[in-house]
Amino acid sequence: MGSSKISLKLLVDTKSKKVLLAEAGKEFVDFIFSLLTLPIGAVVKLISAGTMQGSIGRLYQSVEHISASYILPNKDRADLLQPKVLHPDARELRLLHGGKPESGDGASPLSRFKLYTCAGLCATASMEDNAACPHCKQPMATEVALVLPSSSAPSPGEQASAGGYRGGAEESSGYVKGVVTYMVTDGLEVMPMSAISSISLISKFSVGKDVELAEKYVSVGMDEGLGLLKAALRSDTVLTDVFIAKRK
Repeated sequence: MGSSKISLKLLVDTKSKKVLLAEAGKEFVDFIFSLLTLPIGAVVKLISAGTMQGSIGRLYQSVEHISASYILPNKDRADLLQPKVLHPDARELRLLHGGKPESGDGASPLSRFKLYTCAGLCATASMEDNAACPHCKQPMATEVALVLPSSSAPSPGEQASAGGYRGGAEESSGYVKGVVTYMVTDGLEVMPMSAISSISLISKFSVGKDVELAEKYVSVGMDEGLGLLKAALRSDTVLTDVFIAKRK
């Protein structure tokens, strides 16, 4: 995420106080798509176990409170409480941490992901420190850096497949292209913005209703990002819940 705040334009029915749609750019769409990369343990940690609906919150608290004497000596409960996000584009989730990596308990899940290789530098890597190299049998104890593939510049082949468009590193990161404006519905359906799709949605929403539409500009930061995650787990009116309902 390029910054800690994302601008979003909403189309709101001021009479029913509901969001009809949002006009969004690449950053917002990348963020909501990246929510799908979160492991359950990371979701519970971000939302707070005590406020989650269902039983996952209590399961999380059980792991948190169980005595270390019951945990196998080669296991770390942090692997359950703060699971790693292994997806290469998981950096889009930085919005949930204020738009920048943090230290301590608030660190990005990727900051705990480490790879090790052997002293012979064989073409192998392990997530387990001191694991035996399958080639030379030496311990794999040399930590190596993890380079996210989508953070690098696109290859000539990738540029050709994109019709010659050169978007640079910003365009190659995330999930969607930045040259398009996207329409996001209240229930987080995402599609390219077009006059036809917008008119169709407005017509469907306003059938048999007395509506009064207005544009509303909002900023999406860490609080709103967490709100979107919470609402997406329990609601079909996510944008209304986050940007309208809480301001009543």
